[in-house]
Amino acid sequence: MDELEINNKLQQAFDTLIPYMHYFFDDEIAFTMSTTTHFLRVVNSKNINMNAKPGDPLRPTGAAYECIKARKPISTIVPKETFGVEIKAIGLPVKEGNEIIGSIVLVKSLERHNKFVEMSKVLSSAIETLSETSSVLSSDIDEMTKHNEVLLSEVNDASDKTKNTDEVLNFIRNIASETNLLGLNASIEAARAGDRGKGFTVVANQIRKLSNSSSKSINEINSTLTEIEKSVAKISEGLASTKDTFNNQFSKIHEIDSSINNLSELVDKLRDLSE
Repeated sequence: MDELEINNKLQQAFDTLIPYMHYFFDDEIAFTMSTTTHFLRVVNSKNINMNAKPGDPLRPTGAAYECIKARKPISTIVPKETFGVEIKAIGLPVKEGNEIIGSIVLVKSLERHNKFVEMSKVLSSAIETLSETSSVLSSDIDEMTKHNEVLLSEVNDASDKTKNTDEVLNFIRNIASETNLLGLNASIEAARAGDRGKGFTVVANQIRKLSNSSSKSINEINSTLTEIEKSVAKISEGLASTKDTFNNQFSKIHEIDSSINNLSELVDKLRDLSE
């Protein structure tokens, strides 16, 4: 290309800056300069080939052609199929006075942008899934906490009823004691009666055996109830501890939900920024 063809001061300044422009962008970039009819300069990059060279006519629908036609800056997204990578083309018409004499076009790769958007979507989807899982887990723990409270109430009720059996056992123990005393008195009276009281002696002995058997059974029942009471107490302690654990987990899940909401807001901001 003959450098004398670039006479416009803006295009000359831009042509001077082209070798340094890539330092100002994180994304890969390419450039074109043109008259109103053909390209003056084409600067490709590693992965962006403009498929044009100086002297080639402008392509209809291209950024250079469209900004000249619109007589104002334009910005278009060019699909991957055109240049092998999706790009954003920014076209600026060049004027001398009121007359448009050409264009300057900057082309920027959207590969990094698209990866950023895709990562935002993946992160957003992951956060949404995490939020749903946390919600289900929170609901399950809440349900388990309610069931635990019902069980704890029933166990405490059972513990109270177990303690109330002491009164019943004491009542039966008193009856056994009275029965034993009655049997003893009957034996004494039967002995005084001599031969006439032999039959009554048998009855008195049976009464005393019944009393002794009742006392033994009461002791066994009391021992069993004591063990049951201990077991119920342990169950009650375990359920109370479980309740504390559930409450703790519920509190932690609320903290996680709060963090998820914060992350979700950040992802929304990232998505807005990427747009």
